Amino acid sequence: MERGIVSVNLFKTTVFRLAITFSAIFGAISVITLLSVYFMTIHEIEAQTEMELIHEINDLENVYSEDGVAALIERVRRRDDYGEHLRHFYAFADRGQKLLSGSEFLITLEGSIEFTRNGITFFTHGSFGGVDGNSTSVRYAVKALPDGSKIFVAQAQDSLDELREHTFTALLYAVMITVFLAVFVGAYMGRVVLSHIQRIDAGMENAINTDFKENLPVPVKYDEFQALTIKLNAMLARIESLIQGMRQVTDNIAHDLRSPLNRLRSRLEVTLLQQRETDEYKQVMEKAVADCDQLLRTFNSLLSIAQLESGVSRDKKEPIDLANLADELAELYEVVAEEKGLEFVWRKPEPICIFGVRQSLAQAINNLLENAIKYTPSGGRIELLVRQVGNEAIVTVNDTGSGIPAEFREKALQRFQRLDSSRTESGSGLGLSLVSAVAKLHNAKLVLDDNAPGLSVKLIFSLCSCPST
Repeated sequence: MERGIVSVNLFKTTVFRLAITFSAIFGAISVITLLSVYFMTIHEIEAQTEMELIHEINDLENVYSEDGVAALIERVRRRDDYGEHLRHFYAFADRGQKLLSGSEFLITLEGSIEFTRNGITFFTHGSFGGVDGNSTSVRYAVKALPDGSKIFVAQAQDSLDELREHTFTALLYAVMITVFLAVFVGAYMGRVVLSHIQRIDAGMENAINTDFKENLPVPVKYDEFQALTIKLNAMLARIESLIQGMRQVTDNIAHDLRSPLNRLRSRLEVTLLQQRETDEYKQVMEKAVADCDQLLRTFNSLLSIAQLESGVSRDKKEPIDLANLADELAELYEVVAEEKGLEFVWRKPEPICIFGVRQSLAQAINNLLENAIKYTPSGGRIELLVRQVGNEAIVTVNDTGSGIPAEFREKALQRFQRLDSSRTESGSGLGLSLVSAVAKLHNAKLVLDDNAPGLSVKLIFSLCSCPST
């Protein structure tokens, strides 16, 4: 599949879709809020209208009760003349529905009954043709007097109708503005995010084309893209390191394993050139088996290092008593050291627990003790220490051998690296590399120091609680 810069449709980006979604939610909330305000306002205005109609009818009824019909006719006439400017209308009719005073249209106005309270009947909005030819909507109430005559009071609903119209217009504009802002904000945010993604994609393409040697440019502004870029650069650095390590291992295998393989082949080839005694064949076969064992040990060490560095392990981490583990290994290597004429010093401390893989830890300490015994001349001293310092557990292996010069200690941790002075000794140069891989697996520190004379190697772990026995 051909690689290339990612091409993403702006309107298909997740950010754009999220912006549209949240804008739609915001628009819905805005519409619900405006509708709530609208209905609450309408209800309040209608309640006020109802109270005004009740007040006016009660007032006119008092005039009728106290001053008679003539006074009521005059009061209705004056209020109707004055109230027309305020969009209030009044009428008074006898029991035969004949207009006695006020606006005649109220007598013929048709509307459905809303409710009746205290003898006052309220009607739904009726409408009549105004002076200017426009239809006017009113809400009105009627009260029948004891003699059968009726008082009509109405209030124009122009303001309520205007409120409805303005509220609908506001809702429409709110929805339109919300949709516009959603598209605009979504497009803007999508373009910003898309530019970051394309920048990262271009950087990754460049890194791939340069064998992961080129890093991504880190944004100046601290945000999630800067954090992501830093993580990607760390990943690229790790990939480059693994590639370099793989190349180095390949080169080292070709260099260090070619000699024993050639030696093995030459020995077998020379043996086959002429007829030999059975004992001679046996000796050659024994040497060939020894060479094969050495090759197998080298490959197994390489496999172990690769598994440890990749974090792949068949065994799970668990609480381990370092003191007990070191005691088991000391018992084995004390005999080996004495056979070589070395003094072996070990004192088992109280339990010291760490969280780790027992087999890997045992292999690391095993390699350190083997190296110490191998490179320490007869009459020397080997010391194994396990102690607790603060919140750390420290495993130390000291010897009085040739040691490692300070300038070569970092190099000694690499695969197949052997000092010139150790070339005469058997080995593959993978011992300290494996110890280093075990240290990385356990997030431990590996320290090589001078023992004056000899080498001092420390593995420093974090403590954990020992399981109860």
